[in-house]
Amino acid sequence: MGMRLLKCLLILASIVGSNAVFGQIKITGTVSESGSNEKLTGVTVLIKNTQDGVVTELDGTFELTVPNEKSVLVISYLGMETREILVGNTRIFQIILNPSSSVMDEIVVVGYGTQIRSSISGAVSTVSSKDLEGVPLLRAEQAIQGKTAGVQVTQNSGSPGSTLSVRIRGTGTINDSEPLYLVDGVPVSGIDFLNPGDIATINVLKDAASAAIYGSRGANGVVVITTKTGKMADKQYGSIQYENYFGQQQAWKKMNLLDAREYAILSNEAHIAGGKTPLAAFSNPDALGKGTDWQEAIFQIAPIQSHQLSLTGGSALSTFALSGSYFNQAGVVGGAKSGFERYTARLNISQQLKPWLKMSGNVLYTNLNRNGLPENNEFNTPLVRALNIDPVTSIRKFDGTYNYSIYVDTDLANPVNAIENQHNNWQSNRVLSSIQADVTIRKGLVFRSSFNRDETFASQSIFIPIFNLSLDPASNDAPASERNPVNTVIKNDFSWQNWQWENVLTWDYSKGKHKLNALLGSTALANSYYFLTGSNTNLPSNQVKDAFLGNTIAPRESQGSGDFASASGMLSFFTRFQYDYDNKYLLSTTLRRDGSSRFGKNNRYGYFPSVSAGWVVSREDFWGLEALNFLKLRASWGQNGNDRIGEYSFTTIVYPGQNYTFGSSETITSGSTPLEASNPDLKWETGEQINAGLDLELFNGKFHFTADYYVKTTRDMLARIPIPTLVGLRAPFQNVGTMANNGLELSLLYQGKKKSLNYSVGANIGFVKSEVLSLGLGGEPIITGNVFSAGNVSRTDVGYPIASFYGYVTDGIFQSQEEVKAHAFQNEKTAPGDIRFKDLNGDGIINEVDQTYIGNPTPSFTYGVTSQVQWKGFDLSVFIQGTQGNDIYNGIFRYDFFYSNRPQSALNRWTGAGTSNSEPRVNVSDPNKNARVSDRFIEDGSFVRLKNIQIGYDLKHKLLNKWKIDKARIYFSGQNLWTLTKYSGLDPEIGSVGGSLELGIDQGFYPQARMASMGLQLGF
Repeated sequence: MGMRLLKCLLILASIVGSNAVFGQIKITGTVSESGSNEKLTGVTVLIKNTQDGVVTELDGTFELTVPNEKSVLVISYLGMETREILVGNTRIFQIILNPSSSVMDEIVVVGYGTQIRSSISGAVSTVSSKDLEGVPLLRAEQAIQGKTAGVQVTQNSGSPGSTLSVRIRGTGTINDSEPLYLVDGVPVSGIDFLNPGDIATINVLKDAASAAIYGSRGANGVVVITTKTGKMADKQYGSIQYENYFGQQQAWKKMNLLDAREYAILSNEAHIAGGKTPLAAFSNPDALGKGTDWQEAIFQIAPIQSHQLSLTGGSALSTFALSGSYFNQAGVVGGAKSGFERYTARLNISQQLKPWLKMSGNVLYTNLNRNGLPENNEFNTPLVRALNIDPVTSIRKFDGTYNYSIYVDTDLANPVNAIENQHNNWQSNRVLSSIQADVTIRKGLVFRSSFNRDETFASQSIFIPIFNLSLDPASNDAPASERNPVNTVIKNDFSWQNWQWENVLTWDYSKGKHKLNALLGSTALANSYYFLTGSNTNLPSNQVKDAFLGNTIAPRESQGSGDFASASGMLSFFTRFQYDYDNKYLLSTTLRRDGSSRFGKNNRYGYFPSVSAGWVVSREDFWGLEALNFLKLRASWGQNGNDRIGEYSFTTIVYPGQNYTFGSSETITSGSTPLEASNPDLKWETGEQINAGLDLELFNGKFHFTADYYVKTTRDMLARIPIPTLVGLRAPFQNVGTMANNGLELSLLYQGKKKSLNYSVGANIGFVKSEVLSLGLGGEPIITGNVFSAGNVSRTDVGYPIASFYGYVTDGIFQSQEEVKAHAFQNEKTAPGDIRFKDLNGDGIINEVDQTYIGNPTPSFTYGVTSQVQWKGFDLSVFIQGTQGNDIYNGIFRYDFFYSNRPQSALNRWTGAGTSNSEPRVNVSDPNKNARVSDRFIEDGSFVRLKNIQIGYDLKHKLLNKWKIDKARIYFSGQNLWTLTKYSGLDPEIGSVGGSLELGIDQGFYPQARMASMGLQLGF
């Protein structure tokens, strides 16, 4: 009986077990991205409410066994919308994932890896290629202008090919404040070589914790640029994309200046006030009429064009991207004389050689050709000359040759002739190449080794021809600036060669609710620079095509030559640990050790740690706010360094070719001697930053908001502190300075859809406050910003923002002689109609101790607004950008020359009691020094600008499909169409021409152009 019962139980168990096994279902499938049909690797396919699942292979395939037909698959991937699919009767799945509309699901490229935004605990801003589509960008830096909170991008000049100044969270040091740029992981000095159309994403690492992985180079923030690559696709053809645009540019503004009649009237008054006889030529001002409009003479309509062709594709195991571009822009001043031309070619390839080995490579070639005009100085720039030369003088004489002014001083030459005689050409060839190997040692453990080179070879050719505008060349009656008796040729060659070798081991591990990412790496890099120059004079030909060093009839003594070389290197080790528990609790720590040849053995190595944490509150069980579907709190602390001090500052350099006299006969002897004192204790500048922020989303990703507050302190800033002159050497660099920036950054995005209407509105604003805390023992201020006609206008001092404006404070105009006598003494010839300056120290005398801080060139806040609308085939985008609270020192006019022209405001000059309390009397000698540095020349530089507006139409027609055309979009675009500002100069958007210590000084700034363009985008 017992044995029979046991047998029955065994039979029943086997039946139940076999039914359980046979009840399971084996399914297979592939996962790809919608639109591109790219097969997605690493997609998680889970059985709902279990931990059972798989990830897709390299070709996007997966294989999984599920309990029954009622099982539900949960398919998730970074940057894509999560899908749930009932198994049912299907056994082979073709799963398509759509990009997520939630900002929190986007993939962000960070240092040595990527992260989903919802898991980031630092402050990182992203601009994608979709944000840039169709926008006619002239340079890559413009891609982040006004698009990221806390990042200020300003033009250092509006001339074609000129650089831009990028400041992340304000100016962080008195030295080089530019961020570190990385292009596909390669550190580069500037990104002028990069075609904006090749950019896939730009990620800005703003806080110290995000940038700490780059150690000594990340103190000013890091800009990580990823270029476009091919996509893996099974049985899918590649794609061909062609884009172009053509446009015209013109000056968006002309300054209101005196015409010839008005100029003569003021000249007559000034002579009488100065006790001199007015010029006979101006005895009848009405007869002079309007005279010459010199702005009209130098401004012109300038063409611009851009072309790009790209081919991308791939298979299940390989990808490629090949692109070429051409860009040409003429200048609104000088045309081709300030023109810029760029050719680029790029190849990116990757190949999965083995299941455990992936190889990839990238080669980028750029050829730049730029012609330059002098800019932003008072002496020889065409703009300053055009704004200051008198309107009475004609452009040409009666015989058709160029005329010269008999009224203004020698610096203010005929700008049209000066442009014609300007020959300054820069050409460069740059090759950026890299090769990379990814070795999968085991699941989750990957070793990456990469090597790259960055080589630039450039040449500059300058030719100064013979010219003479004199009426009689034999008498040389023209001013010195209007004649050049001997021609000159100068040739400069430059070479920059850099290499970097990186090795990184990454471990990814996940189990249940725990996710770990650990990274260990090393970097070795070397930089070298070489400069060679040669010059010669008295060439037999006065044509620029014949301007060669050997083509001369001059003696050997007229020749000149010189060269210079420098080199530096760095060796680094770094590690990072990231932990994520249940997608709710986030922790990241970083430590980097850098050793640089730019510092002596006493302080050659620096350590840069960071830590950041995040809490996704909305994923807690207690969270019950359905409308607020995502809320994350973040905090971080970290330290970064800055080693941009040049080479060999820690040691003594011996310079040859120095002369000295010896003996009673004082014989001149040539020898070698040190010219700078050494400082073997020189060390890194260190930037320390605390950041607190939050990210939230409402209404299932329709509304996104980010806020960050930061305190950034830079210590051990490098500066040259004066030493006694009896030492006989230039002062060495010392670690003496400390400054602090603190600010608030806010970003928001709203995106919606109504039937065939898609729309989005984004805005950002960044507030920053800067203060210098220390300048070392004695705390002597750093005086910079020389305006020749007035003096130094900038001062960096403890307790004030960097590069603040410093000068006298005006207090109206003296209306009577009694007021002159009652006020502090200014000058023995001070008279009614002169400017009254405040006696700040109350000693009864106006002198240098009455100067104070009169302006701040750093904006209180910067902002940007972007709006996009798509309806059926039409699209419209609008981009507005601006700054608020920054001042500009208007140093355009040469007040040291009375005969130079003046703005129209001079017509409101004081002519008697009560006639003016702001514009002083005119006087040929200016005895009161009304043109001294004062708040008279400080203007509000705030502006709001319609940076870009574009309307496009995507042609969707059956005929296009017949021709195998996937996309055909035409668009019309306008840039800088409207600007609202109180600044009286040509452009309020003024960058940093003289570095961090000279900001917001306008000495003839080349203005940005207004541009209208039409473009075409084709896809096959």
